[in-house]
Amino acid sequence: MKKENRNISLKQMRAFVAVAHAGSFTRAAEQLFITQSALSSLIRNLEAELELRLLDRTTRRLELTDAGQELLQSLEHLLGDIDRMTSNLRDVGAVRRGRVRVGATPLLASTFLPVAIQAFRQRYPEVTVRVCDDSSASLLRSLEDGDIDLLVATLDGEHPELVSTVLLTDVMVLVCRREHRLGNAQQVTWNDLLSEPVVAMSEGSGLRAIMDSAMESIGASITPSQEVNHVATAVAMVAAGMGVAVLPAYSVRFSEANPVQAVPLTSPTVERYVSLATLKRRTSSAATQAMSGHLLEFARG
Repeated sequence: MKKENRNISLKQMRAFVAVAHAGSFTRAAEQLFITQSALSSLIRNLEAELELRLLDRTTRRLELTDAGQELLQSLEHLLGDIDRMTSNLRDVGAVRRGRVRVGATPLLASTFLPVAIQAFRQRYPEVTVRVCDDSSASLLRSLEDGDIDLLVATLDGEHPELVSTVLLTDVMVLVCRREHRLGNAQQVTWNDLLSEPVVAMSEGSGLRAIMDSAMESIGASITPSQEVNHVATAVAMVAAGMGVAVLPAYSVRFSEANPVQAVPLTSPTVERYVSLATLKRRTSSAATQAMSGHLLEFARG
């Protein structure tokens, strides 16, 4: 009865191809850095496993049988594919190639990340980078589902399933036009907001909660002149002279094009922590690890 399951090793395949090309066990053994007896054993075992004669041995030369000729053609294609696959995997492991998907909240995706990713691409031009901008809650689900590899966001509460590192320690600042009366101040207090039209984030957002909490701590409150859903909208309104805004410093730090100024807010000073997170149960690829290291280096540089 013929065997249905063939147990053919990669070593046997390479040995047969080497013999077929060299036309000699002696030369093939030298090329493979093994003894001639070990090479003969590999070929015998391959023929036994296939139950086919692959080589006709004479005192003067080796000749491939018809089965050997057909096997050689197949193995040349197969081993070529294996070699290319191995080379590709080594490139991925060495971060010469690969893919990394970064999830970030819209503010970070439009301020910090573009500059950081452009610097990463100069270091690793063959690594494909994809950015997903969404809310923190949606990004957490994407990370858990394997749709993104890295998360850059402000994380509230405990997340035991994540490995996270503080990427940016930022402060809330007053954002105003450069020519505004407070634009040249070294610092301002939250009380200074009471005499200004304030463009605020909409109720229910994390940034609005921070502003309301800080005002509550000094026994005051603000009735915004405008409420918006996106930080970019708030910055644009400030730039147009419609008021001032309370935003994270990084919202204007990475863009010199905006005609606005960030002035530190004190009494109290309010800090925010932006984290870089991965999923504990998932092994990070070399490209993901490289991106993590790059973002930390870029943020702290």
